[in-house]
Amino acid sequence: MSRPSGNNADVWRWFSVPPERQRAVEPTFAANDPAPIEAAPPARQRWAAQPAPAAPSKGAGKRGKKRVALQPGDEAFLSAVDAAQNVESHPAVNGAIWLMLISIALAVAWAANTNIEQITRADGRVVPDGREQVIASLEGGILRELMAREGTRVTVGQPLARLDPTRFESQQNEGQARRLALMASIARLQAEANGRPLVFPPDVLTEKAVVANETEAYQARRRLLEEAVGANQQSIGLVRRELDVAAGMAARGLMSEVEVVRLRRQINDMQQQMLERRNRFRQDASTELLKTQTELTQLNEQMVAREDAVRRTVLESPVDGLVKNVRMNTLGGVVNAGAPIMEIVPISEELLIEARVKPADIGFVHVGQAAEIKLSAYEYNLYGGLTGVVESISPDALGDTERQGNGPDNTWFKALIRVKQNHLKSHDQVLSVLPGMTGTVEINTGERTVLDFVLRPLLKAREAFRER
Repeated sequence: MSRPSGNNADVWRWFSVPPERQRAVEPTFAANDPAPIEAAPPARQRWAAQPAPAAPSKGAGKRGKKRVALQPGDEAFLSAVDAAQNVESHPAVNGAIWLMLISIALAVAWAANTNIEQITRADGRVVPDGREQVIASLEGGILRELMAREGTRVTVGQPLARLDPTRFESQQNEGQARRLALMASIARLQAEANGRPLVFPPDVLTEKAVVANETEAYQARRRLLEEAVGANQQSIGLVRRELDVAAGMAARGLMSEVEVVRLRRQINDMQQQMLERRNRFRQDASTELLKTQTELTQLNEQMVAREDAVRRTVLESPVDGLVKNVRMNTLGGVVNAGAPIMEIVPISEELLIEARVKPADIGFVHVGQAAEIKLSAYEYNLYGGLTGVVESISPDALGDTERQGNGPDNTWFKALIRVKQNHLKSHDQVLSVLPGMTGTVEINTGERTVLDFVLRPLLKAREAFRER
């Protein structure tokens, strides 16, 4: 059989090479022959198996050439353009691309429409609603008895300590004696001013000495008045007799009528003097009565203070709570006026959380915002936390006196959060929340979308690029 010449000879040599050598020289052959498919002879079986090109249909000019199905390994004989035109996308790849695009679109839509809570965290501490109560003595004294110890649970009005009441009781007794004396004097003066018999109040009758003194004074003053009035009446009687004689003589013409008139005027003057003496006695009694009543009123006010001082010798608990920080334990020791003796931590149905909000976060914290408190004493995942509402915020930043400087770590705003319960429950177990416990306070300051949180780092980076 004769061997072909020219391009056909190259093709002949190609198919005469074993298959493994063909794969080794395929790139070189494809590069040297730009159209090996058109020059290949139809002698090989795999080329003969290719279907004949179909006649071009209508609109073929618009869609271009119809792709021909290639056999495995034919791609090596195609030019770059034909190879690109004959590349067919796999259905699985198309599905994956579309699924990825749809997933991205759904994720963006979800992020743009889903809101999540924005919180401000702060360190918090449980404080009683009524604050700690300091027990102290206003006047001071000597400690006689200590009725409560550290950690004792007390109720309202329960005695805590007792001071020596001797000094205050003596002052009270002295005031009480003076008070009874003034009441007796008032009874005497009222009898003198009103011209009535002397009657003492029942409280005064128990003081025999006071009653005797006032009775004697009343009788003496009345006796002096009656003696003076009696002398006037006797003088008036004598003048009346003289007037009768003078009137008879004047009727017979033996005496002038002027003398009769003079005697009558003298009688009137003496009667007026007697009346004035009685009125002066009552007026003096009324003046002294008013003065004594004023003194009694002042003494009653002092007695209230003295009785209160005696009552304050027994120090009582002002609230229900726990005894804390007992500072005076020496019986017979001197308690200074106003010096703290112990403290009472109130135990009430409602508690407050004192949160320290950073100055950088205070602009977003307002009264009425909801808050959640996670106590460090109880695991949050097991026992949960407390819920409350922001009740008040300090008007100015507070500082830590134990630290130096005014940096952001040394200043804070105090926010008080009122919680709705004073205990936690877990599996029918009640866990008490006590003053002094610490935890983390999360204040709900609003809502933001997920997309805002995703874009926030980009916005911060944009601001960073603007710096010099």
